Amino acid sequence: MTVQSDRPIDSARAPLAATVLGWAGVVPFAAGAIGPLVVTDLGLAALIAFATSVYGALVLSFLGGIRWGMAMGPLYGSERTQGFALSIVPAVAAWIALLVSGLEGQAVLIAAFVLQAWLDVRAVGEGRAPLWFGPLRIRLTAAAVVALLITAIVEMAVVSV
Repeated sequence: MTVQSDRPIDSARAPLAATVLGWAGVVPFAAGAIGPLVVTDLGLAALIAFATSVYGALVLSFLGGIRWGMAMGPLYGSERTQGFALSIVPAVAAWIALLVSGLEGQAVLIAAFVLQAWLDVRAVGEGRAPLWFGPLRIRLTAAAVVALLITAIVEMAVVSV
């Protein structure tokens, strides 16, 4: 069976599936940022904030898998080694974020998301990712980072009560 894309890989516009699924992936971040603001139970609010961190860690690990896939492409020698090495950074950062938890954990997640987005935009410039990937990653990262910042602020408020 041959699968045809709705857009060529070198198109500046992201395939519809990538756009829709990417933004759908932001929904749990938004729910995690808003949820603690609308529930009255402090324990549930803390659980929602922690669940948002766990989701962020999972998404970072997924992004590391994308980097691993890029490293399997047309890279050679030290570039390939660097690509594989960089691909594990998001999962390690996610693990550390969950270990330290709280505000520090949110800060690690945010820093890792920003670093990953920068690496993804760089990969587009180097021709290792399609043109549409960079702008989509910037938008999705911005949404995730804003949600994680809100989650961190809410988590501080919940912990200080």
